[in-house]
Amino acid sequence: MIATIFAAITFGYLGSQYLSRNLMYLIGVGMAGVGAVTSVTPSKTKEKLESEFQQQPK
Repeated sequence: MIATIFAAITFGYLGSQYLSRNLMYLIGVGMAGVGAVTSVTPSKTKEKLESEFQQQPK
């Protein structure tokens, strides 16, 4: 987890130094979009568990 945070900070710093500001904004918006889609989309494991729970005999 700490390595991931360090990598994100390093990438952000180097990106702001060597890439244009607009490109960094696009990367940020893309990452936010991926996070939003991931949080809204149900995981396959959760769907599988719910379907197995519903199929159990009572």
